[in-house]
Amino acid sequence: MSKSRKKSGFSGRRTRRSRHHADIHESQGDGVAPIPSELPMVPRQQPEFIVEMSALEQLVEHVRSVGSFAFDTEFIGEETYYPRICLLQVATTEQIALVDPLVLEDESPIWELVADESIETIVHAGEQDVEPTRRLIQREPANIIDIQVAAAFSNMPYPSGLGKIIEHLTGHVIGKAHTFTDWDARPLSESQLRYAADDVRFLPLCWSLLRKTLEGDGRVEWARRRCDEVLLSARTFDPEPHMRRILRGHHFKKRKLSLLREMVLLRNEIARELDRPHKIVMSDETVFEIVRSSPRSKDDLMDVPQLPRRLRIDFGDRILALTSIASDLPPHPGLVGGKSEETASQRMQIDALWSVFSTRCLAMGIAPGMIMSRSKLGGWYRGRLNDPDLPVFDADDWRSEAAGDWLREFVAGRAGVDIRWTGDGPTTDRIN
Repeated sequence: MSKSRKKSGFSGRRTRRSRHHADIHESQGDGVAPIPSELPMVPRQQPEFIVEMSALEQLVEHVRSVGSFAFDTEFIGEETYYPRICLLQVATTEQIALVDPLVLEDESPIWELVADESIETIVHAGEQDVEPTRRLIQREPANIIDIQVAAAFSNMPYPSGLGKIIEHLTGHVIGKAHTFTDWDARPLSESQLRYAADDVRFLPLCWSLLRKTLEGDGRVEWARRRCDEVLLSARTFDPEPHMRRILRGHHFKKRKLSLLREMVLLRNEIARELDRPHKIVMSDETVFEIVRSSPRSKDDLMDVPQLPRRLRIDFGDRILALTSIASDLPPHPGLVGGKSEETASQRMQIDALWSVFSTRCLAMGIAPGMIMSRSKLGGWYRGRLNDPDLPVFDADDWRSEAAGDWLREFVAGRAGVDIRWTGDGPTTDRIN
């Protein structure tokens, strides 16, 4: 096993996980503060560890009777294409349970809950946690509330960690998370079980508090729709973040960018076929070198640094099929977020507009990135030079109500914003 892990390139991370796991077992008592008695909606009992189908069925029946539950997963993601799920955490205001998918013969009843539109599923940064619903039962996650998103509409930065959100809303400080540990080892330590439980224990209360604030501000629908968008964006593989990381500040011409995009997509295909993470299959540096040198023969592939021999043998033809048509690929329009298309004057204007827009969002208690990025703003600003009536967002987009309509009026000189500094941030009582 150790040899295969070394060849796959993840033995180092697994070793660190195992060491961390051992350290946790050696330090069971770590002085975590007890849950304050005045906090409502927080189950205080020890979590039930579920390894039998009968117990799972009872848990699912309870969740259905309540109509809402908190959900999280613990997984190991550096060894396989899809993360290996090692633990499922479920909590309501009355009950908390840890479900062991490594023992249970079928955990699909949990995924059926996540896909049930009549059941509210509360998560934190949960797009990866609910993704298996698509693969395992071929259904879409539904009625998902992500409190990381909701908090970004309620005077918190995005992204905010779970501990920060809990402390901000309740004043309670939870212990340090055990994210990087051997979640597939058994038995799990008492502290691992407690921290796994704390990942869901406070979510119903957090969402209740956030929802009350958002309802008062008229932003619940904005937050819900943004949660849906985050889930939708996770449905398909997006090559652009990988392209940015591979480039690391380097610049390719537009046809090279097209080849880079195709190589990133090919690496994703190979990784899925081999059930290995992208970087284990082919490092970012190797992808960069393939695109830069555009090898035309198997001999040329021999000169690509860090390209594994087995990969050359099994997938060399597919790599060469791409590089051979590099000159025929349509030019790439450029990565979203770049400023290369902006003139110096436009950049200055867009930077100024972004500052005003961001400050207005913060004064409203909304993280600017929830509504739009600077690149989106820049694209719209340059587009309106040719079309003064160009809308910022579609008419039915919630962002139009939140900021788009105001932004058009502001740039046209027909609207302003009244902002002042109070306490530790900008605030406003009146937005023109």
